[in-house]
Amino acid sequence: MTESLSYGRQQVDDDDIKAVTEVLRGDWLTTGPAVGAFEAALEDLTGAAHVVAVANGTAALHLAALALDIGLGDLGLSPPLTFLASANCLAMAGADVRFADVDPATWCLSVEEVDRYCRTSGPPAVVVAVDFAGVPADLPALFDLSRKHGFRLIEDAAHAVGSTYQFEGKTVACGSGAHSDLAVFSFHPVKNITSAEGGAVLTNDPELAERIRRLATHGLVRDPRKLRRYEGPWSSEMVELGYNYRLSDVHCALGLSQLRRLDAFKARRAELVRRYNQAFADHADVLAPPPWPAGCDPCFHLYVLSLTGPLADRRLDLFMHLQDRQIMPQVHYRPVHTQPYYVDRHGADPEDCPVSLDVYARTLSMPLFPAMSDADADRVIAAVRSFVKAEKRRW
Repeated sequence: MTESLSYGRQQVDDDDIKAVTEVLRGDWLTTGPAVGAFEAALEDLTGAAHVVAVANGTAALHLAALALDIGLGDLGLSPPLTFLASANCLAMAGADVRFADVDPATWCLSVEEVDRYCRTSGPPAVVVAVDFAGVPADLPALFDLSRKHGFRLIEDAAHAVGSTYQFEGKTVACGSGAHSDLAVFSFHPVKNITSAEGGAVLTNDPELAERIRRLATHGLVRDPRKLRRYEGPWSSEMVELGYNYRLSDVHCALGLSQLRRLDAFKARRAELVRRYNQAFADHADVLAPPPWPAGCDPCFHLYVLSLTGPLADRRLDLFMHLQDRQIMPQVHYRPVHTQPYYVDRHGADPEDCPVSLDVYARTLSMPLFPAMSDADADRVIAAVRSFVKAEKRRW
């Protein structure tokens, strides 16, 4: 039977299993040493001064919005071409949500569109910039805009663990907080590394880091020096409404083990992207993803093909053609501003953001994960080519 190829999948090895087993046999299943070790490793990876591991990427985004005091009466700006959580975190904090289109050259949030929004509608309280498919947004330019117009900036680096970009001759890691107030990671099984479920908030601001830790643990303070009333070693006080967004030692042990193989994962993803790019270079109606900006070194999370010409309206047929061959593609993403909730509750116009609408209408994500063999990639390539060949006979 032909093995099914999903668009993304975790790769778990014996070292991962051993790491998790050691925690299960130990004294700490949560709030123990594996959490701190994982956070420290992420600090080493990115250069961020503070990392807080949390339950998932959505929790990380929610905490980031709360830590910046986003709430009722505030307005937040998100790109539409992203997973729901990039906008939902703003709505969950109580803000009204608006959308700025993506750059056609990168499919990341457009600096020009954010600037235009600020000049014509006034600056939002916060902007969420998504590193789409592992390609960094133009974070230095967006960070400059944030200082010019007075908004806070969250980098949604859920796709970009391991991605870097160049700034003033230096390599900067996505998630470093060098050009954002806060950054977030996701460790879902389809991401660049996994902790099964999990996320992290990263920042260089110690006060924001302290508040995020507090918000992730029910709003509790345990430091005796900061309590209004100290009664003994058990003392703690709830100083604000928080959540149970902690990440367990079990999850962190898996994430830490996976992180040790990030370079290998990144290299394999890059090899598969090169193989795909070479295969589709001579297909005028099937386009590889846009070239990433100079100086960027993405850890590719997605491989997104674009259909053009007569194939532009044949995405569903290609989707079914691949599924019939046990190849499971995906669409990333239906633009968030077209979702009924944002149309009905936030006044979003589903006809806005034409670049995002165009990308959504004609793209399909191919399988991309480190465990794929060259033969797996060639199977995907052959299936796409066979579809194109059959379609051309119809023209």
